[in-house]
Amino acid sequence: MIPFDISIQRRLREAMFLLFCFWGLGYTASATEVASMTFAAPSGVFMVGESLEYEVSYSVFSLGTVKIEIIDQATKNGMTIYCAKAYMDSYSGVPFVSLHFVFYSEMAPEVCSVFFSGYDTKDPKNTAYADYSFDYARHSVAYDKGVKQKPEMRSSGTDTISSTFQDGLSLFYFARANARVKRQMNVPTFVNEKKVNTYINFMNKVVPMEIDAVKYPIRTVELGGTVDFVGIFGLTGGYQGWFSDDEAAIPIVARMKVILGSVYIELKKWNRPGWVPPRAE
Repeated sequence: MIPFDISIQRRLREAMFLLFCFWGLGYTASATEVASMTFAAPSGVFMVGESLEYEVSYSVFSLGTVKIEIIDQATKNGMTIYCAKAYMDSYSGVPFVSLHFVFYSEMAPEVCSVFFSGYDTKDPKNTAYADYSFDYARHSVAYDKGVKQKPEMRSSGTDTISSTFQDGLSLFYFARANARVKRQMNVPTFVNEKKVNTYINFMNKVVPMEIDAVKYPIRTVELGGTVDFVGIFGLTGGYQGWFSDDEAAIPIVARMKVILGSVYIELKKWNRPGWVPPRAE
């Protein structure tokens, strides 16, 4: 039997990754679908000041929260970028678990990653990090990783790229930008210093979903996907997600399968001026 503390950490990390990978059922996409994915995001996807908070649970256990924010719109090298930040924190009452991560992403209006940074903030004296910088003009991505307080543990390198790429956090917004179309995609993704594929099936299938934070069924659209690599701590099987059927396309609920069971992710709080979850008929 796998110890309780290890299994809980696996589920929480897997849930975090899949939240950013927009959740769903797998399929195989063609090369032409990869080449045609650059487009301007709908205006509702990038709203500075938007904050979304989710709770991650496994069976009867509430494991922790994931909070995702658009913190700024800026100009970088003459290009408009949107800056997002995400926080993953386990609850203090969960036995043997202390997980605290911060993720930061800079995205172009076409919803692709320009820069990504991830930090493990659990131990202030040993802050592990990974930074990715995408240079599309030079068809390259540079990575730098290590422990902030220990320069001797630093490693870096570059890789070639031939299209726009997503990081773990920018995928969250890429999925929102496409949630209301009917399309299958193979999305180039840079994860763990490797080029991988994330397969998505945007179904545009309207489904009513219920959550505790809203007193009526929400009108959502379903999507699904999978990855062509072994996920963090043994991700396996399909995952599904339901996004609000409106311009904001806010993820409402996710379910996914991992080796040892199922994880559930649910929207608990939000701060987005003027947004009201659309009511299902």
